[in-house]
Amino acid sequence: MRNKKIPFGSIFSSEDIGNVVRAKRKIDSLTQAEAAALCGVGTRFLGELERGKPTAQIGKVFRILNGLGLELQIIAKGVKR
Repeated sequence: MRNKKIPFGSIFSSEDIGNVVRAKRKIDSLTQAEAAALCGVGTRFLGELERGKPTAQIGKVFRILNGLGLELQIIAKGVKR
């Protein structure tokens, strides 16, 4: 089995969020339809998010992150973690 990794790190764009969501969904072996149902959103919305749609509704984005077991942290630039 290949070592699958989620592209954790700094998020600078909607594309970055989409890449993380897609990677986590695939690691969990979920289709878009399965993940959308799990998260309570439509398949179309999930697909658009994974493709980096810049106008995605933030509430639905959080629903997907939570449903896939991800969280968003905001840290001031230049602050060491």
